[in-house]
Amino acid sequence: MREMIKLGLILLLITAVAGLVLGIVNSMTADIIEERLIAESLEAMESFFPDLDDASIIDEAEFLDYDRVEEGFEVFSNGDVIGYTFKTNTNGYGGTIEMLTGINVEGEVVGIAILSQAETPGLGDVIESDDFKERFVGIDVDGEIDVDTISGATVSSNAVIQGVESAIEVYLEVFGN
Repeated sequence: MREMIKLGLILLLITAVAGLVLGIVNSMTADIIEERLIAESLEAMESFFPDLDDASIIDEAEFLDYDRVEEGFEVFSNGDVIGYTFKTNTNGYGGTIEMLTGINVEGEVVGIAILSQAETPGLGDVIESDDFKERFVGIDVDGEIDVDTISGATVSSNAVIQGVESAIEVYLEVFGN
């Protein structure tokens, strides 16, 4: 019995030290990870809007009524708003798909970018292919999204379509005509 208590205390000590080390490493890398995520988002925005000079985050209160929309950005060129990007989270086959959808002021989808996903390699992760993402470019926000899903990756494809639909919904209701 005494040996079991001793082993239990040793295990407790080891896990406490490991937890402390993980906490310290997490606090040291959190800012770096956040900067990397912001850089990825800005890179995607620049691919949607090559004339981008600046982007500002839109007040979070605008998105409280929308389940899938996490945040939005106003995109500027020469001081004028040229479009919006919306970060959405949807549920794919392998987990959450985080993506950006760019919509210009004319009401046209100018691109999508998959920021993170955990879909099946070689099947569901095809949502990151340029061929699939280009299917969304040029969609009019007032029209219907008529994008073919990827055979064998229907759940993943539909999750991306839902993300684009959510971005369009916010655009139309908050910023649309």
